[in-house]
Amino acid sequence: MKFVSIVAAFLVPMTAMAAVAPISKKDHHEANKPVHAMASKKGQLYVKLNRATNLKDKDTFGKSDPFVEMWLEKGYKQRSKDTKGLNPVFNETFCFYVRSGQNKLYARAVDRDTFRNDKIGEASIPLDQVMNSGNVGPQDYDLPKWLGLRSNGKLNLQMQFVEDTSA
Repeated sequence: MKFVSIVAAFLVPMTAMAAVAPISKKDHHEANKPVHAMASKKGQLYVKLNRATNLKDKDTFGKSDPFVEMWLEKGYKQRSKDTKGLNPVFNETFCFYVRSGQNKLYARAVDRDTFRNDKIGEASIPLDQVMNSGNVGPQDYDLPKWLGLRSNGKLNLQMQFVEDTSA
């Protein structure tokens, strides 16, 4: 976890800086990799689904019962509990194992119905920022309507990535 050691060096008080080893060329290269190179990382991704806001009402009759599905590329889906209303609070945390090459999280808000669930909107969230910095958020992500022309609401997520450094 060379990147963390570089960051930790900046967090050390100035009086203790003499005890910190100089950064090697290899460490410097690792810390300055382009963001797309971070997609080869693997580890645990923790996603906290805080809430949804301004969800589009898909029910003609009755009340909205939204839930959220999340998944990584080529991964299994995880699902929140059903809630009530168009501005639900979830406060649920999900854990995904990110494999090399998985660089997007997908989140879909769905309205549960008796006969057929209705898709409210879906977000495609690049993981470069969280894989590079370690955590992101809380942050709102739009749930665009078809072709991204209008928003069908927002999801508020907070993410943390813990890199697997074992060989």
